[in-house]
Amino acid sequence: MDLTHLRENRRHGTQDFPVGVYRMELPAGHPILENHWHEETEFLAVESGRAIFQIGAFEYELQAGDAIFVPGGEIHGGYPAEDSACTYTAIVFDPGMLIGGRGGETARFLQHLQRGRLALPPHFGKGTEWGERAVGRLERMFELFESADPAREMKITGELYLLLAEFWSAGVSVSRETEAPSEARTLERLKEALKFVETNFGRKLTVRELAEAAGMSEGHFCRVFKTYMRRTPVEYVNHFRLRYAARRLSDSDATVGEAAAEAGFDNFSYFSKLFRSLYDCTPSEYRKAKAQGGRTEVR
Repeated sequence: MDLTHLRENRRHGTQDFPVGVYRMELPAGHPILENHWHEETEFLAVESGRAIFQIGAFEYELQAGDAIFVPGGEIHGGYPAEDSACTYTAIVFDPGMLIGGRGGETARFLQHLQRGRLALPPHFGKGTEWGERAVGRLERMFELFESADPAREMKITGELYLLLAEFWSAGVSVSRETEAPSEARTLERLKEALKFVETNFGRKLTVRELAEAAGMSEGHFCRVFKTYMRRTPVEYVNHFRLRYAARRLSDSDATVGEAAAEAGFDNFSYFSKLFRSLYDCTPSEYRKAKAQGGRTEVR
């Protein structure tokens, strides 16, 4: 994910095969997944360890053999479960790729899923036969993606059909047409505030400005923000700025002072203190480690 954007604007996979598969192996205590959103549908399965994943305002604790479904456009992220390490794999795709020129019930099912009118169970896996089969199909797709099989794209496409069919056959998909309109509006308003941060983080920002961008009162905005983002607005802005500064230090010739200023910090001591708390090193040490190809941990 582009660290300067909460929303993923990049294409997953390729133009000819818009499917992205990502595997993350994270040690205990390491951040799991920054809160973000994208328009494509996502399935994420835990291979080992445990972690807590958030979809919208709801949290789900996953362990090996469990998976989640993330509808397109939904804010989601993850964080450690106590001191457990976690290895997970995600597949991100546009259901529209499966529709093509199809008609009939299959096309209607996929169209409803793509347009957010149909929802699949957010948490599944061990405990039900269909859930275990669904996770097995995810694991099969992950293996295919890493293989040298010349027919892997065709087989992955077939597995996607079969994966979605597991939910359909089990009768566990539900209509989202009855979802409270206020909840959808709240999420869209929150996204407006997040976009406002993306385009204005280089200058001084106030909570009032962010609340106004979201069309909410300050108090209501702060409560909604903490629910969805797991941080206060101020904590989020500072975290966003630090990630931007870190990126500048790793892929440009900007000095530490320039990176801090571009990120919106006007107090260098404060910037250095926050940077060390996040990366467990000074900005200069971070740049040196990146230049040498080293790894820096984010707390």
